Amino acid sequence: MSQKLHSAMVKILKMPYFKNENARSGGADYGHETAVAKLILKAGFKQEDKSSYPKLKKGLLKKWAETGDDSKLREVTKGMPVGTFILQPAGSQGFPDILVKDDNDRFVAIECKSGQNGRCPMWNDNLPKPDTIYILSSGAVNETTIFLGRDVMTSALLDSQKQMVEDLKKIVLKYKKINESLDVFGRGWDTKFRPQNFQGGGELLTNYFTHKDRNRCELNALEYAKL
Repeated sequence: MSQKLHSAMVKILKMPYFKNENARSGGADYGHETAVAKLILKAGFKQEDKSSYPKLKKGLLKKWAETGDDSKLREVTKGMPVGTFILQPAGSQGFPDILVKDDNDRFVAIECKSGQNGRCPMWNDNLPKPDTIYILSSGAVNETTIFLGRDVMTSALLDSQKQMVEDLKKIVLKYKKINESLDVFGRGWDTKFRPQNFQGGGELLTNYFTHKDRNRCELNALEYAKL
């Protein structure tokens, strides 16, 4: 059982709004990820320097989070003590924002999302990872909520979304070849395909702070934190 991570999450839930950058509304000199990391430190974890693990790459972390297979992750973090964490292990734009190695030798991914006016995460070309703990900070309500990826998107829907993207890539490739032959002026016209994932349908569905499942999601995340 992990009381330290659970304790950190309880405090994180009480956080006000923090920007996802190197400034916070209110004048503090650090952003959302750093504010979360400070509470993890206060809970008793120690911070590791990511430069000590040069093979810890974005693709490896993403694959682990999607599949749950941590064998490669353990190889590249050999020697990382339990009860520690790495802030931005794959860089400032990489997933996750925080990698925790809990006291029970379990790896936990924590992703920080925030928005000045939003009440829903911005996903862009990513989708929720099942066992990742997401921390959402909203300036609109000056509150924080937490949830697991698997509590906002089922595995069946996740698989369907991924398959749709693969099918669309094939269509783009098909027309790329056709359009190359039609480019009689030799101008190199091309179209790039990049999926954009978002949530819509009104606040009843997309407002994480008033959603009927908010309490259930927060409790599930807290339970997961202390497994």
